[in-house]
Amino acid sequence: MSERLIVELFCEEIPVAEQRRFSEEAPGLFMTLLDAERVGFESLSSHTTPRRLTLVGEGIETMQEDLETELVGPPVDVALTPDGQLTKAGESFLRKAGCGLDQTHRADKGGRECLAAWLREKGGPSALVLSRILPQWIARLPFSKSMRWADHTYTFSRPLRGIAAVFGDQIVPFESHGLSSGRHVSGHRFVSPEGGELAHARDYEDLLAGHSVIVDSRRRRELILEELEAACVRENLEWIRDEELLDEVVCLVEHPTLVVGHFNPDFLVVPESVILSAMRKHQRYFAFRSDGRLAPRFATALGTKLKSPPAALAGNQRVLSARLSDARFFWDEDRKSPLEARRSRMENMVYHQKLGTMWDRIGRISNMAGRFAARMGVDPVLAARAALLCKMDLETQMVYEFPDLQGDMGRAYALAQGEDPAVAEAVREHYWPRFAGDQLPATPLGRVLALSDKCDTLCGGIAAGLRPTGSADPFALRRAALGFLRILLENGLDFSLMEVFSESCAGLPLPCEPGSVKDFVVDRMRSLFGENHAKEMIESVLAVDSDRPVGVAARLAALSGLAQTDGFNQLVKLYRRMNILKKAEAVSERIRPEVLEHPAEKALYEALERVSAGCSTMLDAGDFGGALREMVSLWKEVDEFFHEERGVRVMADDPALRENRLALLFRLDALLRRVADFKILAALA
Repeated sequence: MSERLIVELFCEEIPVAEQRRFSEEAPGLFMTLLDAERVGFESLSSHTTPRRLTLVGEGIETMQEDLETELVGPPVDVALTPDGQLTKAGESFLRKAGCGLDQTHRADKGGRECLAAWLREKGGPSALVLSRILPQWIARLPFSKSMRWADHTYTFSRPLRGIAAVFGDQIVPFESHGLSSGRHVSGHRFVSPEGGELAHARDYEDLLAGHSVIVDSRRRRELILEELEAACVRENLEWIRDEELLDEVVCLVEHPTLVVGHFNPDFLVVPESVILSAMRKHQRYFAFRSDGRLAPRFATALGTKLKSPPAALAGNQRVLSARLSDARFFWDEDRKSPLEARRSRMENMVYHQKLGTMWDRIGRISNMAGRFAARMGVDPVLAARAALLCKMDLETQMVYEFPDLQGDMGRAYALAQGEDPAVAEAVREHYWPRFAGDQLPATPLGRVLALSDKCDTLCGGIAAGLRPTGSADPFALRRAALGFLRILLENGLDFSLMEVFSESCAGLPLPCEPGSVKDFVVDRMRSLFGENHAKEMIESVLAVDSDRPVGVAARLAALSGLAQTDGFNQLVKLYRRMNILKKAEAVSERIRPEVLEHPAEKALYEALERVSAGCSTMLDAGDFGGALREMVSLWKEVDEFFHEERGVRVMADDPALRENRLALLFRLDALLRRVADFKILAALA
């Protein structure tokens, strides 16, 4: 028999991030406790609202499973005398097992026959178990930040005001955080705060709905979407879809009611990104388009149904109008002077005490932009101009008020002062990608500037001792490394890391070892490629070339393309036999064809000669897949060479034969290492 379990933790306003963390981790934590106590269940899930964190257990068994364990005692010849009588050791074991000799059996332990008994523990009521483990579960809930309140010593994300715990129709009694569990559930704070009594766990959602709380976040999301779609039809608008904002708003309201407002169309002269930032980031408003342009309309989700929505809407409109008035003022004021006029402020803005001012940083970015522009065939004059302007918007009033618009405002101000559109776009794109999965710079000049910026961030950060430790990464070096790699890889930019970092390090005001920067980026490369490739495969490629990310990607693609073929796997297995090269003190690279005498070594030599020429051409052209296919075709000759009966004795007594055969294997190894270190791959076979 099973029942439903509801455990509601009723709190003060809970941050969105903590609600999400509860949903992700709380069911798993409780599952661990149930498993340890042998309590079966069908599923565990959660509900969250701004004021409640709820655990939902479906199909929780009302009784624990019985436990049966085998207790193994002393060897039979120790527990019993030759005539079958119990020794003291045997009597001690029976007392421990709580049974008679006739209830024992024999078990093998370490090759000896031992006396053993089954210990059976009958399962108890799950309700008693729940009373014991629920306080443990609450204590283990992880929060980014916890707080104390009043004069209490315990902590929680926000002050805990009540606990409802109902299993079927019974209260699960326990105490936690100075509160006793019960069946009372509070309703909406302003509409129905008195709430009600939860008679049965299955009634939880309906009880709260009757008190103006929609506890299921999926249902709240559906309601908001339905009202957004209805508003679009009614007002002839198009919602600017923003799933991240929608998910956040869902966590901010217990009973969403959408209202649509407007703002003065005169504000539309301000760049669209500013208006959207003011609406989304600052007010959590939904934005709309009309005829392809930003409309002077917005929608906001109120926390409950109101008797007079227009009154609440008027307040929202006033707040947005104030924000947009400020933005309009900043926009007008910032454009009174060109971006480059902020140079003096850049010269006084400290980037880092060891790395100089922001103007120093702009100089380093400009230097690298010239070098990347030369590599990528981009106009060096445009690259220099974009580098000069790329950080200037940091000293504008708009970016000071709206920090998330750095780059966007640089582009807007650059266009407003008549800069080349390619320069303006590069100023915006040089921050991309801003996070994992974000878009990459779409223009060649944007890629030049983004690579230059990230290169200086990485080299400067490593030189200044800012290498990330654990989860701490204050200068976002991991993000910079990942962005740097993605730009190279997704645009096929086959650059040498050591060459690029050597150039960047040379411009720093303090010593920096390019190899240490490269090592840091290679670690990020491991993480990036580790999403789709086995660790050994990645290491086998990095062992032969970690300097050119595009080459690493091409080698991994070649290996992955052939990894499941018989020929590849046979060659990898056969490579284990080449450990014989380790035994050789010195191996000549020159093969003497006239010394070859065994048919198998002659066949391998001829195949190597044939394949090597074609492979070299393919490898020089970057065709690692084609080259690897040619190499894999050698597996039959290698198999015959190492065959136990028909094969070659590599370590022959004749020094000339031995050295020539080792040279043959050395040539094979050198060829394979142009793609990967097969010694590492052999660990997979």
